[in-house]
Amino acid sequence: MMKIAVFSDVHANLPALKAVYAHIEKQQPDAIYCLGDWVNQNIWNNEVIDFMQQHHIPSVLGNHDEGIGNNKAKYPFSYGSREEIDWGLDAIQYSLQQITEDRKAILRALPLKLKVKLLIGQQQRTLLFAHGTPKSNTERIYRFYKQAELSKILDDEAADVLFIGNTHASFHKQIERNTNGEKTYQHIINPGSVGSPKDGSWHACYAIVEIDTKKDIKYNPEALQVNFYRLDYDIDTVIKGIKNSPLHIYYAVRLLKY
Repeated sequence: MMKIAVFSDVHANLPALKAVYAHIEKQQPDAIYCLGDWVNQNIWNNEVIDFMQQHHIPSVLGNHDEGIGNNKAKYPFSYGSREEIDWGLDAIQYSLQQITEDRKAILRALPLKLKVKLLIGQQQRTLLFAHGTPKSNTERIYRFYKQAELSKILDDEAADVLFIGNTHASFHKQIERNTNGEKTYQHIINPGSVGSPKDGSWHACYAIVEIDTKKDIKYNPEALQVNFYRLDYDIDTVIKGIKNSPLHIYYAVRLLKY
């Protein structure tokens, strides 16, 4: 049995990241991966970058990592109103001023995607890690997308399992289809958000994926299992930190809203 921990969208929330990492360590996974967006919209930008570096966690490039890393005052990000655009641009300015240039270089160096090949059963299978989609860290994949559309994304990359973030909403979508008269399976997994969830709870979210390496995940739907964990952390410190920073109070309220 192989155990993989996957998390995403920390967004400079160091207390949440520390809680997730401590929980991950107790699970004793074989590997840990991050799906990007280490920074922005909270106050611990430099500290989160340092934490990720110190713990040598493989990661892909999120849209906020790319924008901040390249010193962009404006880049694509999600919003729900005109006010949220203004608050978002102010948050970018705060992060640009806060993060040191050497740490921005670390962000710039992150890859757009990672491919990991595993020997599962008697076959080599491919796990793909990206922030938004394999082609863009600003695009989003939702669980309600049509099966054919999702399969094409995986087929284009010759991947059996795709891990993505960006929406801040956790899900596991198992895709069943008929290949040459035989049922085959693909998987898309979003571990949710560590630092800014948008799926019903402020609790830090991540996923543990268990793969039975004696069974072929392409042909056995039970060979891959996903467990999502939602964790408490010191949210009072986070709320207080945002209130005492140049960030708009919206970023504190947003945590409590969900």
